Amino acid sequence: MTKDEALQAAWTLYNRYPGKRTAILDKLPSYDISVDDFNAYDSTMASTANINILDKRAEALADIPGYSQVESMSDDEILRVFEARDELTSKIEDIGSPPTEAEWFKAGLTAEQRIERVKPFYEDMKAKEWEQLESVVPAPFAPLMGPIQALTEVGAGWIDFMPGTASDFGEQLHERGAFTSWNPLTGFGAWDIAEFNVNPETGQRGFSPELLEMEDALNTLYGTKRQYDVKMEEGGYRDVYGLQEEMGSLNQIIMENQLLDPRMLGER
Repeated sequence: MTKDEALQAAWTLYNRYPGKRTAILDKLPSYDISVDDFNAYDSTMASTANINILDKRAEALADIPGYSQVESMSDDEILRVFEARDELTSKIEDIGSPPTEAEWFKAGLTAEQRIERVKPFYEDMKAKEWEQLESVVPAPFAPLMGPIQALTEVGAGWIDFMPGTASDFGEQLHERGAFTSWNPLTGFGAWDIAEFNVNPETGQRGFSPELLEMEDALNTLYGTKRQYDVKMEEGGYRDVYGLQEEMGSLNQIIMENQLLDPRMLGER
């Protein structure tokens, strides 16, 4: 058996018995056939098959002006689909993969994972401590605290944005927020600030040190995540997800219509 005959036989068996492909490839060196030889032959056969399919389609649709493969798309539309896919492929290759061994990348992924685990515990603990906090102002005087707390509520938002006090996650003053409480004396939560209240069981004003420590840890994690997000944005790595979605849509069109790239036939 000549090398060409062995190559043809191997290719036929390779496509006829998918479960034995590894065994077939292992025998190629016995016939002086390299993997590159086999891949080149496979590409040639695939191109020949595609050209035959295009020729059959062109013959079947010969009486339909301007159409070569399907009745729903013109030659120009089919060509634009493949050109658009090539452009997306080029953009994705230019962006490349993020540097997974870089410290900022590994730290960012670790931060995201820890935030996902820690934040639910923090939110649950915070909600429970809110329920334990009680106003330190006697009830008869509580209405008088409304305007003062309202002004503090407004000021607290600005405090969190002042230089040296802004954070990625925590707050300087912990506002419950409007419409988060049924208590009208706190503006239904709008004037309710943890630092104004006391836990009667511990005598601690505001949230517990344990909760604030967890908040500081989350703030650090969010800072690391923010730096990670900035570098991912600057490198364009986030854009790859959108480009891949666009490519997926084009591939769907190609598969649904069983389209072949018309450029394979050259000038027609």
